Amino acid sequence: MSIIALFTCLLLQQQPSMQPVIKQDTTSIDTTRYSVLTYNKSRDSFLFDKGFEATTLTVQDVKHIEKIIKVIVAEHNKIVKATNKQRTKKSKKKANDAVLAINTIKHPEKYYKQLIAVINAKGEKEVWVNCFCTDSEKKYWRKGVVMILDGGPCFFNLRINLTTNTVIKFSVNGVA
Repeated sequence: MSIIALFTCLLLQQQPSMQPVIKQDTTSIDTTRYSVLTYNKSRDSFLFDKGFEATTLTVQDVKHIEKIIKVIVAEHNKIVKATNKQRTKKSKKKANDAVLAINTIKHPEKYYKQLIAVINAKGEKEVWVNCFCTDSEKKYWRKGVVMILDGGPCFFNLRINLTTNTVIKFSVNGVA
């Protein structure tokens, strides 16, 4: 079972609030950790198909996103640990803690996050979440999407359908 399928099974019973959103309510969002970017079809075409339209996020949406991130990261870290154990058994060497540390995501709640919210063709709310753990990427993070090659688990992103409570895509950067 893939990490996304497993995650979907875990969250099926936790449906997010379906409150209508009238305006962007970011007054209670920690803006030192979050940057809510408005969907721009020309800039963000690599994230969403043409049929998507910009929407807003509520504080409840952001709290729900954090819960989803916590679950998906925990599952990712379990898979990394299990994979490293299998490699260790095959090589008959002690587990390499450095390799495990390189691949695990630590304290995702402390990461900086860029959020882009859209409504898909079915009328469902989706959000793309871009996460990074270093201050150096914050120079332009409120103006455009931060894109980094490599960087390991300090950089990961996911796309979530908040209406169906489904993680559509989860990706952790590689290590050069």
